[in-house]
Amino acid sequence: MTNIKKSLNLGTKIKAARKQAGFSQKELAEALKLSDKAVSSWEVGRAQPPVSTLREISRVTNYPIIKLADDEDDAGMGIEHQLAQIERELRAATQGFEEIKKLLEKKKA
Repeated sequence: MTNIKKSLNLGTKIKAARKQAGFSQKELAEALKLSDKAVSSWEVGRAQPPVSTLREISRVTNYPIIKLADDEDDAGMGIEHQLAQIERELRAATQGFEEIKKLLEKKKA
């Protein structure tokens, strides 16, 4: 995939995350402590945010980071790929809970 296509694809995903969360460009920018021009640049593919900002976009919009970072378009994914993606996200989410549980058990002992 070309860099231009990747930028546009990422921009489309950032826009989808923003809209799904009900944010305007300005509101997302304020939540990220950035300018609305930065958000606009990402959405139209003129620029790409750093990975740390993608994580923050994911956190603020509650949109899975894997969906932002994945090069494939969701519409073109087979059901097997979508299920594998969901499984990875669930594993990543539950791993943190397991670590907390172990720490709490150690503390009790």
